[in-house]
Amino acid sequence: MRKFYIVFFIVNIFLSYFYVDIWTTNSNTASRALPIISFFENGTLQIDKYQEPINDKAHINGHYYTDKAPLPTFVVLPFFGFLKVVGLVKEVDGSLFGTEVFMLGSFICGSLPFVLFMLLALFAIRKKNPSVSPVFLVMMPFYGSFIFVFAGTYFAHIISAFLLLLAYLFLKDKKYVLAGLFSGLAFLSDYTIALVFPIWALQVWIKEKRFYKGFLFGLGTAPAIVFIMIYNFIFTGSPFEMLYKYHTFADLHTNYGFTVPSIESIWGLSFSDYKGLFFYTPFLFLAFAGISKKYNFKAFAGHYLFYISVVYFLVVASYFGWWGGWTYGPRLLFPVAVLLVYEGIVKISDYKFSAAFFWILTIFGLAGAFLAKITVVYSVPTDSLHPFSQTIFPAIKAGSFNPNNLATIIFGTNPALAAIIWIVGFGVAIFLLNRWFQKMNKAV
Repeated sequence: MRKFYIVFFIVNIFLSYFYVDIWTTNSNTASRALPIISFFENGTLQIDKYQEPINDKAHINGHYYTDKAPLPTFVVLPFFGFLKVVGLVKEVDGSLFGTEVFMLGSFICGSLPFVLFMLLALFAIRKKNPSVSPVFLVMMPFYGSFIFVFAGTYFAHIISAFLLLLAYLFLKDKKYVLAGLFSGLAFLSDYTIALVFPIWALQVWIKEKRFYKGFLFGLGTAPAIVFIMIYNFIFTGSPFEMLYKYHTFADLHTNYGFTVPSIESIWGLSFSDYKGLFFYTPFLFLAFAGISKKYNFKAFAGHYLFYISVVYFLVVASYFGWWGGWTYGPRLLFPVAVLLVYEGIVKISDYKFSAAFFWILTIFGLAGAFLAKITVVYSVPTDSLHPFSQTIFPAIKAGSFNPNNLATIIFGTNPALAAIIWIVGFGVAIFLLNRWFQKMNKAV
């Protein structure tokens, strides 16, 4: 079994990293990368030298900094330093700024946790006998969603969702301090995740009927809270003012950009083809249909994922930029999407479901994510209200294929041919991994 999991890991690392984000002009990813460059060039986290073309930045006392949650930057920083020491990263005209930091961040914060999502799900259902093979049941929902589009990118979404997933697993195992600790780490990757702190602490208290248990969860979050207060104080002069407040977008200066949800945002984030969670994660239709058959509303409402999903959704819907800027799918709902996909896989593996429905939904999701990957990736304009008809299909028709893939970068392969290589590789890989897994199960 160990050999299978190692091969599963390596194969999916390749599939998820084949399209790697090396767009140095993207404000979101560059905002995380630039402090690393500045640190090794000047010994400071100020990004003054490179800030001009970047929109995502904080302006404080005449200097520019990243406005992002700090953990994805700090996680990548020592590895970048190592590459510099061994000579794999070198200065060009006195600058370290190049594609290397993006490739490294895309691996550590993107592809690696993406594959770990699937491994954790596979471990959870490996001994079950669902309507489709566990390999299919694990791989297709993750690849068949907008989650896959952010694999191989230096956004914070995947690493924050991974840390929150670990927190959720510890929560289910009643390891409350560890659950709080990893919730805190997730918060240091994505500030919105602070929403889970009071919700999960209160739920633990109610479920265990002991305040002390909820306190243990809160205790676990304390290191992250102390860290961010110190971090805030260093840069803003106040432990309670985040750098995000000093973003160059004026809309963020009042209540950090939050108002109240609207009909437009609720529809847009739920079922629309603009940024709808169910449209861009279609497996959730099956997951919710299956779970609703097994659980009554009381049991459903008592689940650890119920309240954080509802609250998280409503909070994002109340954000002035609820659509998430130029993006594919509802990226601001990323942690909720990952938790629901994981839990959906685990829950529906316990009973028989329509295999045809599963394949229709996940192939639809995979087709959408793949077409985005081979063209615009996550760079869908905000005013593209129907991304496929207005952005993705026109890009395919124009032959505008994504050259940021390993085949093109290393071998100079035509980007259109590289897209064919990936889809054939994915099909062969999932088929062979499934055959191997089935043989192992028969041999046990």
